[in-house]
Amino acid sequence: MKFCKNILAVSIASTAIFGGCSSDSHIAGNSAETGSPELAGIFLLDNGNPAAFARVYCVPSDFDAASGELPAAYTTETDSTGYYSLDSIPAGTYAVEAFHEESGKRFLVQNVNVTEDDSIAVSDTLRAPGSVEIAFNSLIEDGTSAMVTIPGTTILRKVIVHAQKAIIDSLPTDTLGLRIYIENDTLDYGDVFVKSDTTVQTLVNYPHIEYTFVAPLALPEGEDTLSSFVSDIPLALRLTAENSDIDTLARLQGRWEVVRISKDGKRSKKLPIVNSVFDEKVAIFWVSVDSLNVSDSLELSFNNALESGYAHDVFPTNRSYSLVYHFDSGTAIKDDAEKGYFDGSLTAAETGTETVEKRNADGVLGTSIALDATTSITATNSAKIDSSRKVNLSFDGKQFCFSLWVNLESLKQQTIFEKANEYALRYDPDQGFVVEFYATDTTSYKQTWTSGTKGIEAGKWIFIAFSKHSIPQTNYFINGTKIEAEETRSDWDGNREFADFKIGGFNGKIDELMLGSAFRDDSWTRLTYLNQKPEDSWPKLSARK
Repeated sequence: MKFCKNILAVSIASTAIFGGCSSDSHIAGNSAETGSPELAGIFLLDNGNPAAFARVYCVPSDFDAASGELPAAYTTETDSTGYYSLDSIPAGTYAVEAFHEESGKRFLVQNVNVTEDDSIAVSDTLRAPGSVEIAFNSLIEDGTSAMVTIPGTTILRKVIVHAQKAIIDSLPTDTLGLRIYIENDTLDYGDVFVKSDTTVQTLVNYPHIEYTFVAPLALPEGEDTLSSFVSDIPLALRLTAENSDIDTLARLQGRWEVVRISKDGKRSKKLPIVNSVFDEKVAIFWVSVDSLNVSDSLELSFNNALESGYAHDVFPTNRSYSLVYHFDSGTAIKDDAEKGYFDGSLTAAETGTETVEKRNADGVLGTSIALDATTSITATNSAKIDSSRKVNLSFDGKQFCFSLWVNLESLKQQTIFEKANEYALRYDPDQGFVVEFYATDTTSYKQTWTSGTKGIEAGKWIFIAFSKHSIPQTNYFINGTKIEAEETRSDWDGNREFADFKIGGFNGKIDELMLGSAFRDDSWTRLTYLNQKPEDSWPKLSARK
């Protein structure tokens, strides 16, 4: 029986496992050069009987199995009592190996240091290795670690996945069952035939993993039925530790899909879906629901056998989404409107060199961004109509809408956002949130709507949604309550210098800003609030049994 630097590699890219044998270097010096230490001991079988007439090898760490047989001076045999001894072993580092042919039991201990003029005792019990066991404490990917054990030997070592492989060397030459543990899964792949000086390959299929979650679309208790037909509404679906094993899901590779299921069990086509945040605390998927019936449900499913991919039309510009900021992409503020591309630039007006890494904060959905009176976000190239863009942020004489969440540190006079001489949202201590819109049709005038201060508190998240129709008609919500705000008009000279859309001028946080050229009715706005609010949000996902 021989041992060599047999190599087992768990391949991640192809989800296969490979085995082989390789070694290098040369045998250590002779006893005349290094002294004459002795190696001796007693080997027993696992039933307590002596391992009589077992072959024993003392293999130098730099021995090259490909160079030939191990010299006789490094091999011996136990006697009838299981005793063995090797004289005149050169100083060095060795692996001591034993094999009892009658029982098939074996032993291996590595890194035995032998020094000059010294005696080393190595005794143990021979056992059958049986299998190679590799235990991953997380999903297999570069940088993760695993513990490798060979029952019946002293092999117990940590390996790291690198270049999509986990390499395990110095395996005994034997037929070993291969067993892999990945978190709560045990995967048995049959036998791996490990032989000296040969390359062995065993194909392994990665386990198929599927998860399914369901979210009933029935309105929360106490909510009225819909007063109008709702279509093309983006809904956020949230996975957390309360409804899923989010820690595992955050490391899976595969595809997430959503369909709508009617009361009679009919399934819709796959709905557009995009992921805005996915970590070990929360996953947020935005789904575009083409039509909404409260007797239906949404089914969110995962399949690791499919390539990862998401749609790009959850917030399509042809459904009047001009700009969508989730603030989940860090300080590089990304516009998720399908063809808007108004990325945000975060600047500190006074300090100039102020770092912005600490601007992200806990939000309504995922993270928000924190601002102060000196810091603002500018939507790039939004000053005027750009023919290269599918949409723009100028709405003069057109329908206009926005929704957002804001958390103000104090209720003082401050600006939330503005596009100078076009529109703005401000806060006034006496009037509440003030929407301004500058019109230039047959005459020029500024339109103003105020929310009042009822229900507005500093330090709490507030949902604000406003829609303006050209007929004219308005729809104004603070949290889940519709505001009957009357329009007031004031003179404006109509001389407009187009400016970029800018968020800032207040102390606090902002999240989930959506801006567009549509009129959003009561049902659409109320459902948006129910869906996005931080607590008791609708619809609720749960794992399908």
